Amino acid sequence: MNFAALVLRISKITERFPRFHNIARRAYCVFRPGIRFQTEAAFKGYRDIFVLKIGANDGITSDPLATLLLTDSRYRGLLVEPIPMYAAMLRANYGTCSRFAIEQAAVAASSGTASMYYVDENALKGIEPGTANWVRHVASLDRLHVIKHLSPEMHSAVKEASVECLAVNALLSRHNIQKIDLLHIDCEGFDYVILRQFDFTTLRPRIVLFEQKHLTAKDRQAAKMMMELAGYKVEEMETDFFCLAKL
Repeated sequence: MNFAALVLRISKITERFPRFHNIARRAYCVFRPGIRFQTEAAFKGYRDIFVLKIGANDGITSDPLATLLLTDSRYRGLLVEPIPMYAAMLRANYGTCSRFAIEQAAVAASSGTASMYYVDENALKGIEPGTANWVRHVASLDRLHVIKHLSPEMHSAVKEASVECLAVNALLSRHNIQKIDLLHIDCEGFDYVILRQFDFTTLRPRIVLFEQKHLTAKDRQAAKMMMELAGYKVEEMETDFFCLAKL
C-alpha cells in the first residue's frame, strides 16, 4: 500500500470522528505540502484566475481553497450548489465578494430535474458542530450514499429536494464560460460523471481538483487515466486528485 492509499484509508476510518479527523488533516498538511500551497505555487505570476467550483456547499467548511478565494482578488468565477439551504449559506458567505457568481443547480449527465438528498437542518441542532458540518457535506443524488454515512436513528432526517440539473455544456453556455483556470469538483461520488464531460483539449485548466474518495475503484482509475492522457500530472492529496497541467 502506498502512502497516499494509507492516508485515504485512515481518512475514511476517522471521518466519523470529525474533531479527531480535522486534527489529523492539519497534522498531515504540516508534513506534506497541501492543496492550497500547490495552488498558490501554480498560479504564481497569474493576474486573473477563473474558478469553476461544482458542488460548492457553503463555500467555506472543509474547503481547502476558501480562504484563498475570499482574500486574493485575482480569483473570480462561478460557484455551483444545488441544495437551496446550502446555496443560501454560500450566498451569505460570498455575498460581499462580487468576484463570484452563484448558480443554484446540480451538474449531471444531462439537463433536466432530479431529486437530491440531504440531512434536515433541524436534525443537526444540538449536535457537535464538527459533526454537523461533516453531515452537510454528504448531500447527494444517491439517497443510499447519504444513508450509509448516518447512524440508523438519523435515517428519518434525510430529506428530498427537487433540483435543476445542467449538463456541463449547458452550464458553460449559460454563463458564457470560455476559459477555466481552476476546476474544482466535489460531488460525493458523481465526480467522474461530471469530469468526463469536459473537453480538456479546448478548455485546459491549469489545475483540476476533484474528490476521489467516494468513487468506485473502476471510476477512480478511469478518472486518473483520463487526466494523465490529457497531459496532467496527477497526485493524490488527502481525499482528492490534484491534477496539474504539464506546460
